[in-house]
Amino acid sequence: MDISQLIDVEVNDNRMIVFIEVNNSYLSSIDLEEEIDIAEFITPPNIIDLLHKNEIEYGIDEEAIHQFCEEVLNNEDKTLDPSKIEVARGIEAENGKDGYIDYHVNLNAKVDVDGEMHKIDFKEMMQIPIVETDDPLLTFIAPTKGIPGINVYNKEVEAKPGKVVTIKAGENTKHIENDQTIYATDSGQVTLTEKEIKVLPVYEVNKDLDLTIGNIEFNGSIVIKGDVPEGFTLNARGDITVKGIVEGAYLEAGGSVFIEEGISSQGKGKIRATLDIKAGNINQGNLEAGRSIYVNQSILHSEVIAREFVSCYKGHIIGGSISSGQIIEANDIGNRMSSKTQLYLGENKKVVEKKSYIEERMKELVEQLKKLKTIGSKMEQLQELRELSSKERITLLRQKRSYEKAKLELSELNDEYSIYTQNDMNYNEENLPKVTVHGIIYPNVEVKYSKYAKVFSQETSKVSIVYENHDFSINPL
Repeated sequence: MDISQLIDVEVNDNRMIVFIEVNNSYLSSIDLEEEIDIAEFITPPNIIDLLHKNEIEYGIDEEAIHQFCEEVLNNEDKTLDPSKIEVARGIEAENGKDGYIDYHVNLNAKVDVDGEMHKIDFKEMMQIPIVETDDPLLTFIAPTKGIPGINVYNKEVEAKPGKVVTIKAGENTKHIENDQTIYATDSGQVTLTEKEIKVLPVYEVNKDLDLTIGNIEFNGSIVIKGDVPEGFTLNARGDITVKGIVEGAYLEAGGSVFIEEGISSQGKGKIRATLDIKAGNINQGNLEAGRSIYVNQSILHSEVIAREFVSCYKGHIIGGSISSGQIIEANDIGNRMSSKTQLYLGENKKVVEKKSYIEERMKELVEQLKKLKTIGSKMEQLQELRELSSKERITLLRQKRSYEKAKLELSELNDEYSIYTQNDMNYNEENLPKVTVHGIIYPNVEVKYSKYAKVFSQETSKVSIVYENHDFSINPL
């Protein structure tokens, strides 16, 4: 008898763990007259030899093997629980840690939105650093290589090195290789984008914006130390900072927009930022951020769109629509008057409405093409029987033109729809789109993801609404 007939050896997929178990079906099949003393076969040396024959050389657990043998031999029924026993284990490779950036100026580069917003000083978030020539801006910390592992075959397992993090040294900055630090080469305001850091000149207005100054378009950052009234326009390649209130004005920034007091727009104007928008509160505003929107107090009856987060931790979201690619966070959402409040996860409201329009229009065009094709077929059949009248020829010509026009429009809509589909965000268990409510979510609040929707009909407290597998789950915080 060969011990390999009595003992099954299994190595897991990544060659890091070895299991053995008794082949009970074989053991039970041995004829009683031919039965031999299995104690001669199931011994630690024989099992270790079996492992070696299977080329298993590293991490063998002799104590586990001894225990296994004792349990088999002490079992009167000659059978064992079929569960596997681990007898060897390799050492997993320790992958390298990713590089990171050590910022020497407070750029609020990282803000934890989910559950930690209350620990952030909002006034600190509003501070935009001004630097002088030769001030250090940031230092790159290199990734580590990692530590190789060893599998049970005594082969080295390569560790994955950490990822290198990079930011380009933009205008008025320089990268010194020796200390891996970026320095300012001129004085000005620091602007950080997702790809580069730069120092831009600052245009300052030490009062409310008025007709003596007019609209401002500046190749740097703009700071208004008062209010921005309705009808004015600010356009900056860097950041825009407003210490007072923004009314129905148009603000567009290549960086971020900071509005210390808040926004009261009466549904007029628009505020757009390539990166973030940070505001004290928003009342009837129209905002769009390329990254995230942070509000210290409340968002009331506004249209708000952000690619990543919308955070209103301390305050309320009442009315209007809030669109966020990943997370919407607030204290309360809706109110006791059941004001209709719409929350869009993943695709923003504009995209959802556009996709809905395209879908309906494509259905209309398909039906239109069917009808036109039927008309064309009848006219062609009639043409085979006799010469068409002038009126009939005009009808056929119009049919062909209408058919081609509808076909072209359908093709263009198909292309446009496919672009929206390709741009859908990919989610995993760690970044599922969700709404976090630290207080109360009231009736008539609708949470939407694409064509899926959840409407709340009663007050619900302290919950997380997560979209996963074409459905919404409501979990207590």
